[in-house]
Amino acid sequence: MTAGALELPGFSQSAKYYICIYQCLTMPVVRSTKIREQNILALAQSLRADENLWAALLVALGALFLLLSFPFYPTLLVPFLAISVGVIAYKSPRFGTLIGILLAFPAIAYQSPVFAWVYVLIVAITLFEFLTSWSIISFLEIAILAPFAPPPFSILSGFVMLALAAAALYIGSKRSILIAVPAVLIVLLLSSLWVTENSAFMPLTPTTYAPKMDALQRNLKPEVSVFETVPSAAASVASLFSMEYITYVGPAFGKVWENLLSLLMRDCAFLQLVTYTAVLFLIGYIPGAIRGKRVQLISSLPLLLIPLNIYLISTLYPIPFDPSVAIYALLSIAALGTLEQFNITIGREPMLMKKEKAKSFGKFGLQDLGAGSAETLEDIGGYGDVKNELLESIVMPLRSKGIAYAYGIKPPKGVLLFGPPGCGKTMLMRALSKELSFGFYYVKCSDLLSEWYGQSEKNVSELFSIARKNAPCVLFFDEIDAIGKKRESYTADDVAPRLMSLFLAELDGFAAKKDIIVIGATNIPDALDPALMRPGRFDKIIYMPLPDREAREAVFRVHTKKIPISPDVDFGRLAEVSERYSGADIKNVCTEAARLAASEAAKKGVVIPVRMEHFTTVLESLRPSVSIAKLEDYEQFRLDFERRVGKEKKKVEEEVVRWSDVAGLEDVKTALLEAIEVPLLHEDLIKELKIRPSKGILLFGPPGCGKTMLVKAAANELNATFLTVSGASLMKKGYGESVSIIKETFNRGREQAPCIIFMDEMEDIASSREMVASSVLSQLLMELDGIKELKNVVLVGATNKPSMLDPAILRPGRFDKIIYIPPPDMESRKSIFSLNLSAVDAREIDFGEMAELTDGFTGADIASICQEAKMRVVRARIKKKESKITTAVLKDIAKRRKPSVTPSQLTEFALFMEEYGERK
Repeated sequence: MTAGALELPGFSQSAKYYICIYQCLTMPVVRSTKIREQNILALAQSLRADENLWAALLVALGALFLLLSFPFYPTLLVPFLAISVGVIAYKSPRFGTLIGILLAFPAIAYQSPVFAWVYVLIVAITLFEFLTSWSIISFLEIAILAPFAPPPFSILSGFVMLALAAAALYIGSKRSILIAVPAVLIVLLLSSLWVTENSAFMPLTPTTYAPKMDALQRNLKPEVSVFETVPSAAASVASLFSMEYITYVGPAFGKVWENLLSLLMRDCAFLQLVTYTAVLFLIGYIPGAIRGKRVQLISSLPLLLIPLNIYLISTLYPIPFDPSVAIYALLSIAALGTLEQFNITIGREPMLMKKEKAKSFGKFGLQDLGAGSAETLEDIGGYGDVKNELLESIVMPLRSKGIAYAYGIKPPKGVLLFGPPGCGKTMLMRALSKELSFGFYYVKCSDLLSEWYGQSEKNVSELFSIARKNAPCVLFFDEIDAIGKKRESYTADDVAPRLMSLFLAELDGFAAKKDIIVIGATNIPDALDPALMRPGRFDKIIYMPLPDREAREAVFRVHTKKIPISPDVDFGRLAEVSERYSGADIKNVCTEAARLAASEAAKKGVVIPVRMEHFTTVLESLRPSVSIAKLEDYEQFRLDFERRVGKEKKKVEEEVVRWSDVAGLEDVKTALLEAIEVPLLHEDLIKELKIRPSKGILLFGPPGCGKTMLVKAAANELNATFLTVSGASLMKKGYGESVSIIKETFNRGREQAPCIIFMDEMEDIASSREMVASSVLSQLLMELDGIKELKNVVLVGATNKPSMLDPAILRPGRFDKIIYIPPPDMESRKSIFSLNLSAVDAREIDFGEMAELTDGFTGADIASICQEAKMRVVRARIKKKESKITTAVLKDIAKRRKPSVTPSQLTEFALFMEEYGERK
């Protein structure tokens, strides 16, 4: 709600506050600019979400109608007593219900001691059931006694149908019979005993039950005064044991039994019982059977069967039809639909069904994520491809049985979600559980472990056994690494390897007709045992990365939709500056920004929207929770194991390097392209002519001449997998781990062929063994010459120190191609200037003159000159001055610089070429 929404001319300030409360109770989000009004709105919002308040209101209404139906307490005292019962019920609905029942006992004894003996049965049932069925007892109090309430409360009696419908929605279809049968039967029974019509439109033939029994009647005595309440209550209870009334107890129970049989055998009670039972069952059942909008309204439509049933009764029995019943039925339907329109839903059938099934897992205390979960898929920003894939692979086969049968589609046995912490894996599962109508159980792996030998394995077996009995269902193992770690990391005495073996056996042993899905989530996928990740166990392995730019913007919008936001907040800009932030990090940013605004609001006394400066202040102080090194590990695991079909092609945020971005070196491009393209993409020609494909290509030359850029361009032009290994980073791992990395890299290349493995700084990986023995070099030679064929995989190495390489790796069969990447020639230098200055007005630049002036400069040297020239333009524009890049400007910069390649380096490359030659 905006500030202007509270400016209501002609209304008092208190009236405005009541309007605020009403709007808060009926709308999801209400905003105001005044702190006092916000306090009231916050209070009203908390009351709306307070389940204890609604329980207290239900119990208080039940007590009110019970006390009104038997006059005893002073009229002004009855509401006070009902409110008192509600206050007690706020703390304990069970004891509030019991006290309301007991408060009515003196009133009933006062009006009719004999009837009080009948009421003793009700008290006994209440004592037996109030701990578990307090809500049903309160609903019954309203439904049974509202039809006999005195004016003006009798006006509400026609809405007994509404009360019964609300009760069925609240307690569910299975327990609706506990409302329908007692309510209809007791209302009709009381009408027959008192020989009076009820206001709940439950008809009967009064003449059938004449004459009435005076000892069972009510309203014979007036209410007592306040001062006489206590003594009159004591006297009334004591009168129960008077022989004058005890003699009527037997005949009274006989009369009750006689009327009950007449209702069922001779009157229309049976028809009404069947109708109300069916109607309330349908009302409770429909919310669990259908999905979409207006579910509560649709669920209430069976109420229309009640007027039809009463019309049928009027044609079979001498009972006139009252058209008012149809009006009240329509009003009841409209009331439930209106509540739904204002986001007040009563139906709990899906949650009750899930809770009922969860009881079978009582030993493990499993929670159903769908019971009480508030998140929906719309509350999760981004990850549209992940959400769609989960819906299509899990929800669709289970919900659309016809399509699944036609195409032979079955849900996957298992799904593994991995990714950095805080990216919403568990939250996504809670939202997904709302889409499913069956059990979605959260398994704490720690609860499966036991200190007793063999108990952990027994727990896993029992868990899956119970799951089969409750199929279809989903078992969600969060932090599955707790029981799924690599078995070699444990000793023989540890329970985890045995538990892991049993877990794998259970995954393999699912009966074909049992729809049981195991979903695992982990932040450390590298720790998982490889046996877990084969198809047939985890059929889908899905990476949930850090949100990209679009997803970050969506997450910012999701977490700020319920707080006041200033128009100057640029969510796109926030998404740009929050790279590497997880969803949890962004939520924390929004929370802290709101705290800054709240601090200002507390000082000024008005609601202050969260501004852009609040977000930027927070972003300057909060760092992402996921390190770059960890992201590399996740990416590596993704390349090895990710298994999915619905993945969106990730939008590359940085420009892809193409041949056009590499100036000059046309002969090198041709040689490199042929060496890579022919073995990778034209295998048929290679076999026809019996050509042995090149296994390796060595690029050497001065730094800054474009060796790495050449390889990236080749990989992009050929659309091949590009794996990179840096010598310096490899050496940091130590020799043992470095050998494993080399082996894994080549294995990964074989799996993802066609593939280019690019090893930069080859002198660190394959240095001469005359200087130092290297197991890394031995492993590299083994991969090139080994038993495993290097099919559709090409190794490309780059070095600035070719003389340091071991001669063994330079022979043909290993590095078949040795290509020199020299400093750019005249034409190449012109192209490099043109490429680097393509974004500026180059009409006043003589590229030929600049190319002559920069003889001996590398491509990196020329790019640095262009960069400095463009920075001069930036500085001038910041100072509001005009500036252009001209030949004079470039010459001024170039004259102050020297080539980064020295003559001695060029001599070293020349000597290497004399010794080994150049193989293109």
